[in-house]
Amino acid sequence: MKTPIKLTIQKENFLFYIQKDLTEPCPECGVPACGKEDFFWYEKDGKRITLVLDGSLLNLIILDYFKVIFEKSNYASLPKFLRESNECIGWSEAEDFVGTELDIDDLLAALDLIKTAEPEEWLKEVMIEYVHELNSICKQAKSLNNALFVARN
Repeated sequence: MKTPIKLTIQKENFLFYIQKDLTEPCPECGVPACGKEDFFWYEKDGKRITLVLDGSLLNLIILDYFKVIFEKSNYASLPKFLRESNECIGWSEAEDFVGTELDIDDLLAALDLIKTAEPEEWLKEVMIEYVHELNSICKQAKSLNNALFVARN
């Protein structure tokens, strides 16, 4: 595992052991994901095993799901992960690097639904990769019986 990245937020240090980073530098500013990163992690042996996603792309993937599928869904029965994203509450506003705990089974159900959407071609490859990696980290955390957390930078 790589050397952890250290974030200092209000004089508090947070270490993230990056398992996978799917962000790319912005062609304009050079900052990965223009600084809009999503950190998904679980703890193992006192280390935050982390998946980093481009938060803007994850938002687009979820919005695309709603654009294509929403009319066919009973909103109240959707996974909390999708409803919170749509309502800009809960995990979607998780800017605290202490983390917001996610319900792993709920996130897995949301990912199953997201896979049913048919995004535009330019987003399809990203969606497939993001869903795969989120599924992977969910299953890793679940196999260890550990919580999964998210923070949005």
